[in-house]
Amino acid sequence: MALAHVMNLVSNAGLVVAGNAGAGSGGGGGNLDSQVVTVGEYTQNNAGGGGVPSSVTVYRGYQVPNNTFGSISDGTSNIYSGASILRIMYYWNTVFDISGVSILIDGTNLANLGWTTLTISSLSVARTNASYAGNVGGDTQWTWTVGGGDYTGANDPFGANGTTTNCVFT
Repeated sequence: MALAHVMNLVSNAGLVVAGNAGAGSGGGGGNLDSQVVTVGEYTQNNAGGGGVPSSVTVYRGYQVPNNTFGSISDGTSNIYSGASILRIMYYWNTVFDISGVSILIDGTNLANLGWTTLTISSLSVARTNASYAGNVGGDTQWTWTVGGGDYTGANDPFGANGTTTNCVFT
């Protein structure tokens, strides 16, 4: 196990207070990992039918390899021993009350511990409030429902396409 990961686990257990011991884009102080996302967007048109109205789902932030959009620096997780971060995004639907944050990290059944909060710009979500899935196509996913009735992306923490947004794990 990498030293940075061990230090992060010990720090999160409240045994010591230390900055990030790893390399990459990790921050000091309480930051376990810090990523800069250059915002991209993917729009999915959902056909209606059978009494269900058509709608549009908008995904904003960063994702690879399916429906690739945005980019990330440095894109490796200090918390999960350098595993690739495949997604950090906010999504919403224009008709249905579906909006939230999703992250996806390369690797099956990564531990659902080692960090407390993900902050994207000014939006913070707690790991313990996430829906955790340890095997989504061989990757690990955390998803949060954010707000209600966000049919326009008003709660989107990423901002406009092409801008940069800080994403910090503490």
